[in-house]
Amino acid sequence: MIRFKQALSGFILATALLFGGAGAAQAQEFGLADFDGEVLQADGSPANRAGGHPFSAWTEFKLNTYEAPLGITPYGNLRDVEVDLPVGFAGNPSAMPKCTAAQFYADPSQTGRPGCPPSTQVGYVVFSAAGQATNRVPLFNMVAQPGTPAQLAFKAITSNVFLSAQVRTGSDYGLTIEAPDLSQGYAVNGTKVVLWGTPADPAHDAIRGSYCWIVPGMEPICFVEGGNPAGVPERPFLTNPTTCTGPVQTGIRVRSWTGEADSAAFASHDQFGNPLGLAGCDDVPFAPSFKASASELSAASPGGMRLEIGLPQSEAPSGLATSHLKGARVELPEGVSVNPGSADGLAVCTPAQVDLRGDGPAACPDASKVGSVRLETPVLENPLEGALYLASQRDNPFGSLLALYLVAEGSDVVVKVPGRVEADPATGRLTTSFDDNPQLPFSRLTVELFGGPRAPLRMPDACGTYTATAGFTPWSRPGERVQRSDSFRIERGPGGGPCPDGRFEPKLTAGTVNPLAGAYSPFALTLSRDDASQRLRGLSITLPPGLLGKLKGIPYCPDATLTGISGADGSGAAQLANPGCPAASKLGTVAVAAGAGSSPFQLDTGRAYLAGPYKGAPLSLAVVMPALAGPFDLGSVIVRSALRVDSTSAKITAVSDPLPTILHGIPLDLRELRVAIDRPEFTLNPTSCNAMAVNGSITSAAGQTANVADRFQVGACERLGFAPKLSLDLKGGTKRAKYPALKAVLKAKPGQANLGRVSVALPRSAFLAQEHIKTVCTRVQFAADACPAASVYGKATASTPLLDKPLSGPVYLRSSSNPLPDLVVALKGQIEIDLVGRIDSVNGGIRTTFDQVPDAPVTRFVLQMRGGKKGLLVNSRDLCKSTNRAQVLVDGQNGKAADQRPVLTNSCGGNSRRR
Repeated sequence: MIRFKQALSGFILATALLFGGAGAAQAQEFGLADFDGEVLQADGSPANRAGGHPFSAWTEFKLNTYEAPLGITPYGNLRDVEVDLPVGFAGNPSAMPKCTAAQFYADPSQTGRPGCPPSTQVGYVVFSAAGQATNRVPLFNMVAQPGTPAQLAFKAITSNVFLSAQVRTGSDYGLTIEAPDLSQGYAVNGTKVVLWGTPADPAHDAIRGSYCWIVPGMEPICFVEGGNPAGVPERPFLTNPTTCTGPVQTGIRVRSWTGEADSAAFASHDQFGNPLGLAGCDDVPFAPSFKASASELSAASPGGMRLEIGLPQSEAPSGLATSHLKGARVELPEGVSVNPGSADGLAVCTPAQVDLRGDGPAACPDASKVGSVRLETPVLENPLEGALYLASQRDNPFGSLLALYLVAEGSDVVVKVPGRVEADPATGRLTTSFDDNPQLPFSRLTVELFGGPRAPLRMPDACGTYTATAGFTPWSRPGERVQRSDSFRIERGPGGGPCPDGRFEPKLTAGTVNPLAGAYSPFALTLSRDDASQRLRGLSITLPPGLLGKLKGIPYCPDATLTGISGADGSGAAQLANPGCPAASKLGTVAVAAGAGSSPFQLDTGRAYLAGPYKGAPLSLAVVMPALAGPFDLGSVIVRSALRVDSTSAKITAVSDPLPTILHGIPLDLRELRVAIDRPEFTLNPTSCNAMAVNGSITSAAGQTANVADRFQVGACERLGFAPKLSLDLKGGTKRAKYPALKAVLKAKPGQANLGRVSVALPRSAFLAQEHIKTVCTRVQFAADACPAASVYGKATASTPLLDKPLSGPVYLRSSSNPLPDLVVALKGQIEIDLVGRIDSVNGGIRTTFDQVPDAPVTRFVLQMRGGKKGLLVNSRDLCKSTNRAQVLVDGQNGKAADQRPVLTNSCGGNSRRR
C-alpha cells in the first residue's frame, strides 16, 4: 500500500555493500586511490542470493599517498567520509545489543580500549595511518546519539570514530553511512570495514574483542586476544536486497580538512571481477496479511476505517528475508465513499509543505489530517507515529483529484509517502494505490481514518457484510500480485436505529416570507431528508394559484451560456467570481447541505437565474452551483427546471432535471436543498385568502416517488379594493337581423384584487346567431394547437404588469359538454393562458360565463368579436329604439363583488349614442 518517497532512516544499518570493486587512479593530490568491497559467504564465495543473510561484508578505501621520511603518508588529512549503500541492502541494529556511550568511553581493563561488551560487536575495522602500523579493532553497535537513528563506533588509536546511518531521503531511499569531522591529527591512509552477517555466530568468536597489528605476510599480532562468545541469540544483522537486479553501485565521497574532495564508486562483482547481480528471487518469501474494519457500524453514517498490512519478518540466519513491498492497492467495499460532510474545516497539504524531495519532516497543517498512521519495523525499537494528510487537488504527484500523504516520524526517522486515490465515477468506490515503494522492511502498517461527525468516509446505505480487497506486489517478483480481503458487517441504521428499509420520506417546507395578499415577497423552499431515507434525485413543485413572478424587465440567461458552463472543465471558484449568466437574470440563491450524519456540509454558493423555453415549457429556472466543498473545487453543476404554466389557472409547476447524485466519483449525498427567490418585487402573492398548498412530487435515486405538501395561505385580503369596469360596444348594423361586431373592454386598477369569475349576460336585443356557427374546434384539435381557421370568431388582448408585452390571441368556438360550444380565448405571448367561457341562455338572452379566471393582475382586457357573416350576435330588434344594458357579475379573488349593468353602446344615426 505504500510507496515510500522518503527512506526509513535508521531502519537499517550497515557500513558498506561490498559486492565488488573498481580502483581509482593515482594522483599527486588528495583523493581516492582505490575503493572496493565484497559480500561473502562463509567459504569466501560471493553471497548474491536475494533476501539472503551473508556471512560477512567488507568495503575498503585507500587515499593517494607518497613516501615520506616517516613512512607512507596521504596527500592531506581526511575530514569526512560518506558511503552510499545500494537500495535494499539492509542491516538491523536491533539484532544485537547496543553499547552505551558510558561503556564505550570506559576503560575497565586499563588498556585504552572501549568497555563495550562482546555481545555488541558487529564486525571490525582495519585502518592505517601515516608512519604507523595497520591496526584491526572491533566495531561496536552503539546506542545512537540524538540526530541519528543508528550508529557504529570504533577506536582508532586515540580517536573515537562514529559511523552514523542516515537515509537518502527524497532520493533513492538507500542508506548513507557518514563519518564526519575525523581527527585532524590522524593522517589516514585507508580503512577497511568488515561487517558480520550474523554477529553472534560462533565463527566470529576467535577475533571477537581482539585488537591487533596487521603486518603484511604475517599473522596478526594481537595485544588483546579474542575468543569471546557473544552470549546472545544468533540473529541476522545483514540482509541482501530482495530484488534481482543487475550489478548495483556503491559510492563514496571524501573531503579533506583543507577542502579538497573526491568521489568514486564500484559495481557489484564476483571474486574474478565479473559483474554480478542478485539471483533467486523466486525463492524469496512474501506472505502479506490484510485486515479491514469500520469504526462505525451504522448504515448511511459518517465513519472511519482501520486498515492493517502485515509482512512477517524471519529472523533465522539460514533463511531468507521477506521480500520488500513494491506496490499495494486497496479497494474499499462497495458503498463506502467520500463523505461530503468532511469538507467543513478541511484543509490540504501542499507539495511545498510535505516536501517529498526534502530530508526534513513534513509541515502539513493539522486541518489536512484525515487519519493516523503507525508503522512498525523490526529494525527500530519503537514504532513510527504520524498522520494521513489530504493532498492538494490536482497539485500532487499524480495530478489527481484525490491524493494522500502518509507521514510517520520517530527515532530520528521521517517517512513521507504519496498515495493516489481513485473514486469510481459511477459508484464512488474508493481505490488507493501506493506504487514503487522503497526496498525497506516493515512488519506492520496500521492506518486509521478518522471517525466522528466529520469522518472522511460514509458507510454504505444498507446493513450487510462488506468486503475490502487488497493486492500486494513484492520487489522480488514485480509481475506478481498477492490478493487479500477482509470483511466487516453493518449491523444498524443511522444513530443506532433499525437498519434502513428502503423508505423514502422527504420533507417540504415552502412559502413566502411576507404572506400578505397581493404583496411582493421573497419565496423560500426547503426540501430535506434524513440519513435513513433514500437519496434525492428529482423534484416537481407546483405553486398555489396566484403565486406568480413578475417577468417584466428580466432578461433570460442565454442557452449558449448555460451549455458552456455545464460543459466547461473550469473551476467553480472562477464561476463564483465571474458568473456566466448576467446579473440581471438572477432571481435568487440556492444552498445545499451534503454528507452523512448530524453535521452535513453547507454549500451556499448557488444562484438561480431566469432562462428561456425549455423542454416544452415557456420558461425555465437555471441553477448554477459552483461545487466548492472545503478545499475541493469540482467545477460547476447546472440543474435546469422547466417552468410549466397551467393555461387555465396560471399555476406554475417547476419540473427539475435529475439532480446530480455523484460528481467526479464523490457521491453528493444531498440532505437538504434550500431555494430562496428573493429578487425585489418578483414573487407576487395571490389575492385569494383561501387555504392552499405548495405541492411536490419527489423522486429518489432508487426510482421511488413521494408526494409532499406544505400549507400555504395569505392574509388581509379584505384590505384589497375591487372595482373593475367593463364597457361593451356594438359596431355595425343596428337594425333587426343585422350582425354587429362586439368589443368588450375590461379595466382594473393596479394593486386591487384580481378577477375570479366573470359572467356577462347580454340583453334580449342580442341573440346567438346559430346559423353562423359552422366550424367548431374540437378539444383534440385545440390541445394540439391545430384548430381550423374557420373556428376563429374574434380576438383578444390582455395587459398585465407582470409581463413586458400584452398577451393576445384568437377567440375560438370549441366543443363543449354543454349544449352550446364554449367560447375560448387563447392568449399567447411569453406564456399562454386559455380563458374558457361557457355559453348559455338566460332570460331569453345570451350569457357567457368565465368561471375560472387566473388570479393574476390584468389592467386591461379587450375582447373583439367579429360581425357580419362571421358574427355570433344577431339583433332581435332595432337597437336605436331603446337603451340596452348587459347584466355583468364580477367576483374578485378576495370574495368581493363588482356587479354592474353597462350600456351596450352602438352607432345609431352615425352618432355614438347609448340607446
